[in-house]
Amino acid sequence: MVHARDTAPVVKQFPLDERVVYEIPIGTNVPTTLMFPSAPSALESAGITAKPETPAPVLLSHVPGRHYLSVRALKPDAQATLNVIWKNHTYIIRFTASEKPYGSVTFYEDRLAGRSSALAKRVTPDALLGLLDRAKTFRLVHEQYPEAVQQIEHRAPPAVEAVTRYKDFSATVEEVFRFDPEDTLVFKLRLENTGDTEVAYQPQSLAARIGSRVYTASISDASGLIPPHAVTTAYFAITGTPDGGRANLSVKNIFNIIVPRATRDVQLVIPQ
Repeated sequence: MVHARDTAPVVKQFPLDERVVYEIPIGTNVPTTLMFPSAPSALESAGITAKPETPAPVLLSHVPGRHYLSVRALKPDAQATLNVIWKNHTYIIRFTASEKPYGSVTFYEDRLAGRSSALAKRVTPDALLGLLDRAKTFRLVHEQYPEAVQQIEHRAPPAVEAVTRYKDFSATVEEVFRFDPEDTLVFKLRLENTGDTEVAYQPQSLAARIGSRVYTASISDASGLIPPHAVTTAYFAITGTPDGGRANLSVKNIFNIIVPRATRDVQLVIPQ
């Protein structure tokens, strides 16, 4: 007999389609983690409990507001159904106990799959905000629910290739994350000001140069200021190519970070 713990976890990705009933095999001794582009607005279920002391075939672990949830079969013949309400659409998921459960399932918007440049341009601001949040919580989620981040490529570049130096400050890529369905890289930057005056920059104009190509920010979360002799953290993302197609960039690239200065007579625009 083959037991779930003796096999490598199965990782799956499915486009969201409310016309499809998703059949997901789950295990009794390992969790199956489901991830969505952003947090569901509601969950409705049959045969599922969130409390181990309440009898039900399937146990659910979910924190409201999070984009992921985990399930585990409590019986060898467990079956259950979960309806996920997301962006005013209902997606039906059926769980069945199996000796070969999925370890991780990522659901993504089909329009973000990047099958054409027109689709690639349609990555929404809400989706990008969700990616920034997932990057920020990556370490915490990785420690508590490693299955929930299996679909995220992550790298902390070595110091020799991570630093871009300017006259009186430097930009270091501390971490870079890749979200494949959205064809997006998220950067965590360490900005260090070694000078005696503050450095003002334009967060929305942050960019990454790879070879001869420059990829400007599709979204950013940064203060726009680096105080004298201080260190600040900034996040920004790049999505696709400058002409709207898929870039398929690797986290293993060497990135030169472009931090455009804001002069005194230019109004600093900080995204809300």
